[in-house]
Amino acid sequence: MVTSKLTRRFDQISTHLVLGLFALIAIFPIAYTLMTSFKSQDEVLTRPPTFFPPTWRFDGYNTVFNSDMTRFYLWNSLFNSTLSSTVVVTLASLASYTFSRYRFRGSRALELAILGLMMIPGLTNLVPLYRIASDLGVLRPQGLNANLFISAVYTAGGLPFAIWIIKSFFDSIPIELEEAALIDGCTPVQALIRVVIPLAAPGLMAAFLLMFVDTWNEFLAALVLLNGTARTVTVGLYDFQSSFEIAYHVWTAACIVIMLPVLILFVLLRKRFFEAMLQGALKG
Repeated sequence: MVTSKLTRRFDQISTHLVLGLFALIAIFPIAYTLMTSFKSQDEVLTRPPTFFPPTWRFDGYNTVFNSDMTRFYLWNSLFNSTLSSTVVVTLASLASYTFSRYRFRGSRALELAILGLMMIPGLTNLVPLYRIASDLGVLRPQGLNANLFISAVYTAGGLPFAIWIIKSFFDSIPIELEEAALIDGCTPVQALIRVVIPLAAPGLMAAFLLMFVDTWNEFLAALVLLNGTARTVTVGLYDFQSSFEIAYHVWTAACIVIMLPVLILFVLLRKRFFEAMLQGALKG
């Protein structure tokens, strides 16, 4: 059946209208949070509420930038997320390449065991992790570095998921390319670095981005295992809550500040991330 030009045009316009409506629904809470961050506390509580601030104020941002949020917590989260994501992608790449290219006794059972680790709720690990942190002195001022400990926890928790993401991408790379590199004189390690890794770069970037965002937003483990200036941004939001009221303009300003690093990272890596999605890196 031949579709008329008018019908195709109608389908195109209706599709864009529907997608635009869903985009507005998704963006509205973020936009309202941004507008609220430029209000005063009295303007936030006005009835009926207003979307745009009557007077643009920066009181909330001044409070955030003069607090431990930007002096300690923001850098702690940046360090923890970057370190754990980098280590996860590195270790997961080696494990995924082994599972993708080699078959050994028990390899399939080991893959299923790694998959099974993803099904264990993280809440069940908090008590033993707290005991380990206490024994290592993480909760004491002069104990083990808390950032290194929480990064190790995030790394262990993110490895199973990253292994399955990256393995599915390695599976899509023809092994003939590596065989050709070996014929040309490359060692297996050189073939991995010069041939496989560049082709798998979108998948590695996607795994890094997903791990970074998940670690950045993690709250429960950071709440239980960290204290003092070692806390992360998600836990640090409690600093802006008193026993009597919540300074909503400060909270929303802190939320915008917390969101910016992840937003900037996604903008920088979005091309690789969408390449991974289109090429099937997130399947399996």
